[in-house]
Amino acid sequence: MTQAMYEEGLAYAESNFLDENAPHLHVDKRLIREKFNMDGKKVLDFGCGMGGMSLWYATNFKCEVHGIDIDRHHIKIANDLKAKHDTKNVTFEVRNVLDQPLEGKYDFIVLNDVAEHIQLPILKAIFSALSKNLAPGGGIYVSYPPWRSPYASHVQHVVGIPWCQFMPEGVLLNRIEKNNRPIVGEEESDLLQAYKGLNHLTHDKLIGTLNGSGLRPVYRKSHSFFNKFGPLKNTSLRIFPFDFLITKEFLLLKKTE
Repeated sequence: MTQAMYEEGLAYAESNFLDENAPHLHVDKRLIREKFNMDGKKVLDFGCGMGGMSLWYATNFKCEVHGIDIDRHHIKIANDLKAKHDTKNVTFEVRNVLDQPLEGKYDFIVLNDVAEHIQLPILKAIFSALSKNLAPGGGIYVSYPPWRSPYASHVQHVVGIPWCQFMPEGVLLNRIEKNNRPIVGEEESDLLQAYKGLNHLTHDKLIGTLNGSGLRPVYRKSHSFFNKFGPLKNTSLRIFPFDFLITKEFLLLKKTE
């Protein structure tokens, strides 16, 4: 990781932490404030990345936050951002829960914009592992852009076309390669790797990964462009073709009775 990449990553993570209107997180932040109270809770930020949301949980709620990620570059930036803002109630570590199972219990486990980056058989194993770390009454909160989202490709900003994941594969890969650039990350170090690592996640696929995990969905919110209009603020339009306008899916999972 070059110094320039480090500084870019630090600025990005800090924006995610401090900016309530961060482009891909403002809905997450509002929904968490409205639906969940993390005060007095123990929170696991799974796949915490560079720590922006971990620090947001830690400073907006009176909670203890444990952020884990498999990428050393991400955790380096997360720890530096923690030190910069002198945040005591958050810890970060490099950890793969399938190789190093967690021992503690958590009231909230958050997977924010991470599930779509994990291949489905591995995601299935991760949910089974994490279910063992839920405290009584605890929940796992998952947010992700579904595959039909205009932003699901994670490269539309460089390709210049929303829903570009539906372009012919060869054409799309060629456009990504022409606009490819390095990104902060040891596991995915450029945009092409990031795109190829996506699992094309949908609600049905995610539910499929819960089989045998002891988890079940108890809440779902599908946020779309229609929610910008007052009367449709809380409406989830999931039928074709409106499902192509969903930008984020939110699920709360709990242990089965």
